Amino acid sequence: MSIKSKTILWFLGACALGVAGCATHYHPYYGHGPVISDISIVYVRSAPPPPRRIRVPPRPSAAAVWIDGYWNWTGVTFVWVDGFWERQPRSRVWMPDKWVHTDRGWYRRPGRWK
Repeated sequence: MSIKSKTILWFLGACALGVAGCATHYHPYYGHGPVISDISIVYVRSAPPPPRRIRVPPRPSAAAVWIDGYWNWTGVTFVWVDGFWERQPRSRVWMPDKWVHTDRGWYRRPGRWK
């Protein structure tokens, strides 16, 4: 195999990894959260800890809305996800994240714009 062929294969492999990394990366601050359906609900036997009390940083702009942090279930334990400022879309209202208790256990209803 020539050096040119190896270079092209290396370049294509690097591009494939780069595209795969972009396609699989999800950041909760920039996404709109998962779509909730009966299939995606994960029930947890124990209640999440109480929300953490934090000092909210100064508002970066008049169009920013504070999105509270929440406890997320990892499948083993609860982990805290920090709150953040997000630009409010026109004519939309933030519906906060909420843990709901049912006879099957607790499940998290992610926050969303409505």
